[in-house]
Amino acid sequence: MKELFLFVRPPRPLWPFNGPASSFWPPLAFASMAAMLRQHNPDWRVEILDAPALEMGWRSLEAEICSRRPAIVAMGEEAVSCAECLRLARLAKSLGARVIAGGCFFGHVGPQVLQTGLVDIVAHGEGENTIVELADALRENSPDAFAQVAGISFRRDGEIIRTRHRPLIKNLDELPMPAWDLLPMHRYGAGSQNHPGLAAIESSRGCFDACDFCVLWRQMGNFVAEQTRPFVRFKSTARLLEEIKIQTRDFGRHHFGWVDPCYNAHPQLPAELADTLLRENFSVSMSAWVRADCVVRDAQSGALARQVRGGLKEVYIGVERADGDGLKAVHKTTTIPEVREAFRILVHDFPDVFTLGTFIYGLPDDTPETVRAIFRLSHELEMSQPFFIPLTPLPGTPFWRDELWDDTGESFRDYNFLPSTTRPGARRDLEWALLTAFLTQWPPARFRSYWRSVFDANARRRRMTLRLAARSAWFVGHGMVSSLLAGKRAGMIFPRWYES
Repeated sequence: MKELFLFVRPPRPLWPFNGPASSFWPPLAFASMAAMLRQHNPDWRVEILDAPALEMGWRSLEAEICSRRPAIVAMGEEAVSCAECLRLARLAKSLGARVIAGGCFFGHVGPQVLQTGLVDIVAHGEGENTIVELADALRENSPDAFAQVAGISFRRDGEIIRTRHRPLIKNLDELPMPAWDLLPMHRYGAGSQNHPGLAAIESSRGCFDACDFCVLWRQMGNFVAEQTRPFVRFKSTARLLEEIKIQTRDFGRHHFGWVDPCYNAHPQLPAELADTLLRENFSVSMSAWVRADCVVRDAQSGALARQVRGGLKEVYIGVERADGDGLKAVHKTTTIPEVREAFRILVHDFPDVFTLGTFIYGLPDDTPETVRAIFRLSHELEMSQPFFIPLTPLPGTPFWRDELWDDTGESFRDYNFLPSTTRPGARRDLEWALLTAFLTQWPPARFRSYWRSVFDANARRRRMTLRLAARSAWFVGHGMVSSLLAGKRAGMIFPRWYES
């Protein structure tokens, strides 16, 4: 029987603002790499085990892995779930499997994670071509074979070896269709009122901006002169239409969450796709991260109206700061006037679109007044829902320091993008300012925002806004207060099935 190459997403806690039915999106990277393995390495048996989607806890996962007996376990999670991945690696190693780690987190802490002895290979950057070459090298299982694989790190005689950088895939249309059949597709969005039939999909990789706090553009960027540079690549309309056709026809998907760092980076592609979907009589809904300046551009060209007609129902915009100097400090190139204009357009011209804005606080020079100004701006923009995110020193960003590494992974539970006094570099005065602003700042714009939420004619948007407002109030009342008063970790929710 063929040896098993198993991709695993282990049990993990839920972010408190997501409902259980939509907390876990399909792991698109696993599906894409699995498809490449099946196409180019037929001597391996390839499977994906998505424990959270199956509500599979640790005892069940251990029994499942014992039953399947994989030769290789591949994993890749965000920083907040580092502890879960290290626990998975320990389990896999105890059963004789070799362990590969990759993704936006592990790819930037290769030496540290290899030193734990729990991981054999760390993959850096884009994984499809790397996994194909690595699968062949794993058959040979020699340091010389690993050294020939671009884009990985491994240990040889106690030394950490990092191989040459791997070039990016320039034509994304050449990738095989993701191996959706290896995922429990019926589980994603099951029971969700707002995202039923949930699917993850990408139209592009990379970004043309280089924000300091972001690891995505680094993960998908181009390596030039020993540095990672922003670089964006796009799929064709025909390719995207085929992906949507397969997911709707074969898997009953009809809400597509675009995972692109910037869905509207291309001035024509999203509108052309929307036109094609309408011509083909596809009725779908979509959510996407977009840039404010591109929203303004697309509104002027008419492309935004076409996107909305084609199913764009939710947009998320990284506003980040309340002033131009703050934006420059994190190297974000949108401007406050562009942000104001983008939300004005969305609120008044496309009232059925749910709008969410994110804001970052905690830069070295931030004061309580900085936080209060950010809070005021969030309501002046009249968005459906604001989120306030503490600056997080993610590996790969300028804010990371090697001494923050933790072999247990437990300290990374604070890398959850939630206000908390237990996270690295937390400043209680900023957290108190955010809490008191939530309780005491009631400008007219905030009243208008809540009024629209309660009496919104669009039932879906009304439901989403009120539900998120309730979860925000719960988090402030429970998470922030317990963090500030008792020093407890805020936020992440361990589901009842976590250890089952």
